[in-house]
Amino acid sequence: MTEVATIVDIVRLKEQGLSKRAIAKRLGISRTTVSKYWAESTNPDKPRYARRPQLIDPYRDYITSRLDEYPELSAYRLYKEIKEKGFQGSDRTVRRYVQSLRPPKHREYKPYETLPGEQAQVDWGHFGTIIENGARYKLYAFVFTLCWSRVSYVEFIVRADMATFLSCMNRAFEYIGGVPREVLFDNAKVVVSERVGKIVRFNQDLLHYALSAGFTPQACWINDPESKGKVESQVKYVRRGFFYGRKFKDLDHLNHEVLIWCNNEANPRVHGTTHEIPWDRLATEKHHLKPLLPITMPYIMGERRATRTSMISVEGNQYSVPACFASRKVRFKRFEKHLELLDGQKIIDKIPLIYGRGKRIIRDEHYPEHQRARSRKTASHPLQAKFEALAPEAPAYLQGLSQSRVGTLREQMQSIVELSRDYSPAAISQAMQRALEFQSFGYGVLKRILKRQASAPESLPESPLIKTEPLPENLNVQVEKRDLAYYDRLGAAL
Repeated sequence: MTEVATIVDIVRLKEQGLSKRAIAKRLGISRTTVSKYWAESTNPDKPRYARRPQLIDPYRDYITSRLDEYPELSAYRLYKEIKEKGFQGSDRTVRRYVQSLRPPKHREYKPYETLPGEQAQVDWGHFGTIIENGARYKLYAFVFTLCWSRVSYVEFIVRADMATFLSCMNRAFEYIGGVPREVLFDNAKVVVSERVGKIVRFNQDLLHYALSAGFTPQACWINDPESKGKVESQVKYVRRGFFYGRKFKDLDHLNHEVLIWCNNEANPRVHGTTHEIPWDRLATEKHHLKPLLPITMPYIMGERRATRTSMISVEGNQYSVPACFASRKVRFKRFEKHLELLDGQKIIDKIPLIYGRGKRIIRDEHYPEHQRARSRKTASHPLQAKFEALAPEAPAYLQGLSQSRVGTLREQMQSIVELSRDYSPAAISQAMQRALEFQSFGYGVLKRILKRQASAPESLPESPLIKTEPLPENLNVQVEKRDLAYYDRLGAAL
């Protein structure tokens, strides 16, 4: 006996325009059965009203026949076909009709329960931007959730590179006090370098870290957030339960507050799915976690070719390296916040990393020759060296001489150096002292001072130089006044 539900389906599909053959195929029954109940109604007492004509009515049989033959045809493709046959309606009309013909798609969700210590899930969340050190950066949240206990660790970052990612992983393991057997990630480039179907090629740096920490990485299906639903729901909880409506000074303040939130609110609450407290369940799950080995902070290996000015580029910023690496390849360990430059296996320098992009960090100690040139006591030019060796006052005297306009500087310096043949260093020192005192420079002036010193060493004139001084402003000179008639008489006498 045919069930009433089947009769209802036959009537419904008939009203949608399906043929008897299409209805029989759709419901999995014979066409004889369809014909038997073709004119049945679910409610005989219900008055029948004539259905209003629609633009798509003349094309119903064409659409159903095409879908019978090619079930995967798109509604837009069918719209284009019937439009060429004279259809005047819109593509939306066709989509609605095709949707009524196709059975609704229902995804099947099966709860996935993990054993204690079996799995953790990791995901990123984008949380807008943040001001750090006067610059604006994109803000991300690293969210780590143990699947069985539901204990979560959250950390905010502004760099989504591999070294930072592995450091967050390490801090999450320290937070829960162990390592699960596997960690499920999404398909971000920082984790998965390539994927073809079920075949996943993980990032080599992640694999090295997984090997040292003792877990197996797994990747969820592409465009399928439900496969890591535990951490997906946790990201939403962080967004609504912590981040929304709060204000933070900087990144350090934000991470300080979110750690307090994890300790005092997120993990001590009664979880909505397990109906237990995550902290309490962690006490049980800890016995099933692998011990966290005392490994060093995670790092990745890198290599760059330095420019001839000994600069390398890392994460969009340029950093100086020792000048011996100019135009050579530089190997380094890239940690979360610094680089360690390597010469073979030896660490030769540590370079702090900075936030942002487009910045240049130049350290003077990387250019020792320039440092020595600036601090060298002996002048680089032989003439300058000879001149400054004349007396302790010679460097200061040379500065004054360079600013004076007495002859050419080279000739003046050579002439003064030749004075050392006839005069002792003490005499030249004394003469330069007097010249500096009166700010008079030049070979001629210095030679006159030396001659006077030599002729009368005991009674040197108080001022051997001609020094002009401005007249006093209150100068009052009395001039004899004469009558003009005096000059008339003087002219008549001449």
